[in-house]
Amino acid sequence: MNDWLNQNRSIFQLAQILGWAANHPIVSFIVFLFILAIIGSIIQAIGRLIEYASRSILQVPLKLILAIIQFSFASFTQISNLAIKKLTGSHISENKLPILPPETYQNLQLAKQQRLQEIAQRLAEIQKEQNNLFKEATELLTTSKIENEQEIIEK
Repeated sequence: MNDWLNQNRSIFQLAQILGWAANHPIVSFIVFLFILAIIGSIIQAIGRLIEYASRSILQVPLKLILAIIQFSFASFTQISNLAIKKLTGSHISENKLPILPPETYQNLQLAKQQRLQEIAQRLAEIQKEQNNLFKEATELLTTSKIENEQEIIEK
């Protein structure tokens, strides 16, 4: 054993330090607390490493599932848009507005023209009513002025 300790000088010096610390209880207690602190720090580091690794391992399947769901949703959206385009037969122009078939466009134009005519007729009626109200108001004002002037003259 002495030959082995002589060959490994660092272990021999460590054994000498431990022997000296065993003979001095206060120093050995301080060294013991220091060793406990180091061991505690190592255990905490290992615990954090295990926690981080396990969290990463558990997140991988969830991230994979999320990526699959997003990909399938995007694919479903593209396929449904393509199916809708095929079913409706409408084409998308450069400004991303569907081109209406000629019949629908003509129907819309006729409906717009009819609505504009209705609006114009209604505005004409309103203007006639407004003119009649102005005439009535002016008549009332002129008769009241005449009555006021007559009262002033009589006094």
